Amino acid sequence: MPNVDVFIDAAGAPVLFEKIMKIVKPQARISIIAVYKTEVPISLQQVMSKEVQVKGSSGYTHEDFSKVVEHLTHFHSELSTLVTQVYKLDDIQEAFNTAIQAKGTVKVVVDLT
Repeated sequence: MPNVDVFIDAAGAPVLFEKIMKIVKPQARISIIAVYKTEVPISLQQVMSKEVQVKGSSGYTHEDFSKVVEHLTHFHSELSTLVTQVYKLDDIQEAFNTAIQAKGTVKVVVDLT
């Protein structure tokens, strides 16, 4: 049985969320960054008894998408030029540190190949 303190849901699969609630430890934190297309039942009894914290995140607004489309319409370079650093998975901590410092960084990528 996994021993999970923190879980970040980026998949948006309802069956996965149900399994998360079964494997998280008491006082675990769950962050939902996925976009769910359907309602997902959640057991408030499990949330309460395990003292789990569930935190959601806001998706992009129509205004956000409009700004991006407008920017890309006038962007005359290769989008790949926005990637300023690429790190191997073994160097993921350095990748996070670089992204957090944001000095000369546009997009930091972790290469999983």
